[in-house]
Amino acid sequence: MATSALPDTILRAETYYQPPPPRRGQPVEDWSQVPGAELVYRWVEYRLSRRVPVPTGSISGHPGVYAWIDDGRWITECECKAAWIVSVEDPRFGCPECKADWVPLIVPEDIVAAEAAALALPYRFWWHPDDPRNPYAPEPEMPAEPEEPVEPEEPTS
Repeated sequence: MATSALPDTILRAETYYQPPPPRRGQPVEDWSQVPGAELVYRWVEYRLSRRVPVPTGSISGHPGVYAWIDDGRWITECECKAAWIVSVEDPRFGCPECKADWVPLIVPEDIVAAEAAALALPYRFWWHPDDPRNPYAPEPEMPAEPEEPVEPEEPTS
């Protein structure tokens, strides 16, 4: 009997962005105290060799960006079209690519239920119901057009 190659959990920033293996004779880096939303900045520094400052401010009045599960990973997309794995436990998002400040990350109220719904599917996808990019959102109901009164036809003789 074949077993599934898909993981049994949904990846979050905390499980994906891990410190590099230690160099010989050096201690292992400890990222356990780094907030989940900031892990991507550490990862970009060591993995992509780019120093990107962690945002210190937030964009006031920004409506936020939605997080969704894409092939078993919690991700979101920045306005610059860069997509990153995010932390649903630390719901804020900053982009290391365009260096945008923090914006709110919109996550479901019941994260465990969303992950369970995605794990039940063969490809591990889930979209927030309010996300305007949700391809499975129900079509909004169109208002019924008022019926025009039908006038009786005049008899022809």
